[in-house]
Amino acid sequence: MGRSAAGRHTRSYYLAWSAIAEVCTGATLYLWISSRETVRGTAFGPEIPGVPWGAVLVAALVVTAVSGVLIVVGSGVPRVLRWGVAMVGAVVAGTVGPLALNLMVQPSAAGLLSAVSVVGMGIAGTGAVRAPLLRAAGNPVGPPR
Repeated sequence: MGRSAAGRHTRSYYLAWSAIAEVCTGATLYLWISSRETVRGTAFGPEIPGVPWGAVLVAALVVTAVSGVLIVVGSGVPRVLRWGVAMVGAVVAGTVGPLALNLMVQPSAAGLLSAVSVVGMGIAGTGAVRAPLLRAAGNPVGPPR
C-alpha cells in the first residue's frame, strides 16, 4: 500500500527538527523567565511538585542539543550512548508534556511552543539513534555497517 517514510529521512531532516525544538524550548524558557508569577500560573499551568518549569526547560534544551550533536557526528559514538540520550530525551519530553497539554485547557503561547518542542525532541531523539544508519541522498550504498 504505502512505503515507510523512515527510510527517506536524512540527517538534515532530523537536524532541522532538533533546531526547531531548540528554538521553541528556548522561546518557552524566555516566556517563563520574563513572565510575572501571576501570569505563570495561567500560561504555564501547575508545576511539577518540587521542580520549576525553568529547570525542566533547561534540561530539554541540553538534551535536544546533545541529540543534535549526535546527529551531526553520525558514526563513531557508541550505540549505548545514543540510546541513553534518546531515552533521557523521551523522559524530558514526557516531563514537558503536561505543559503542552495545558494548551487544551488554557490556550497560551507557552503551551503551543512546548507542544512543538515535544514533537521536535521526539524526532531529534530518533535521529540521534538512526544517525549512523542514514545515507547521503546521492549514495545508494550508504555507510558500512
